[in-house]
Amino acid sequence: MCSIFNVQTGNMRQLFKYSLLFLMLLGYAAAQADKQNITKKEVMSQTPNHVNVDQIGDFESEIEELEEKFDSLESSLVPTDLIGWTVFQRRKDGSVDFYKDWKAYLAGFGDPAKEFWLGLREISRLMKLGKYELRIDLQDFDGHWKYAYYKNFYVGKEEDGFPLTTSGYVGNAGNNFQMSKVQFSTKDHDHDTLTYDCAELFKGGWWYGFLPPSGCHMSNLNGKYLRGQHSSFADGVNWRDFRGYYYSLKYSEMKMRLKEN
Repeated sequence: MCSIFNVQTGNMRQLFKYSLLFLMLLGYAAAQADKQNITKKEVMSQTPNHVNVDQIGDFESEIEELEEKFDSLESSLVPTDLIGWTVFQRRKDGSVDFYKDWKAYLAGFGDPAKEFWLGLREISRLMKLGKYELRIDLQDFDGHWKYAYYKNFYVGKEEDGFPLTTSGYVGNAGNNFQMSKVQFSTKDHDHDTLTYDCAELFKGGWWYGFLPPSGCHMSNLNGKYLRGQHSSFADGVNWRDFRGYYYSLKYSEMKMRLKEN
């Protein structure tokens, strides 16, 4: 976002115009902040409560910080809006064990208001309603947010192993969830294409086994909740291009939405 605050001293009309726009942007950022667990008070606490033409230069650092905060909030928004999404996975505090069997992943588990998995049967059933897009939000323990958006998201039938296909990536987390007809695996139902059991090795239920020559995954959002840096390899809540295979993320949320066309 380019700066809109390079105001010349004495140009009161421009100052008034930019001040109004500045306040509108802050209002927008504060409204979106609630979606990222940032309070309006925290946003507004960074804001000078008055503007003086002779002091414009003194506010440059504060303005830069506000622009960075706004950019951070903006980067975590979906390309369109936040209406109509169905959340089917969430990790936030490690209160639910996601290293479960096939039966549990079929039916779903956890608390929809907290940590949960909607269930493969329900996700697959929703596919019958039309074409879907996918949004994934991620946060590390330092408070950094990333997202991955896929224009196309499809989960197939149970008899085929709930094969996943995604495409059309947009985001800043890294394209670590693009797949084509990759089946879902759990510790007691190994559907990956490798000689070893990826679900058992990496302690989760996921669409494993598509990275040649020997890798099981680039993301493992249903792995063990290991709370940040860990010594074990790739068995946490990992996203390869966001903190790597030795860092378990604080928060993940996966949601889907019917496409307009």
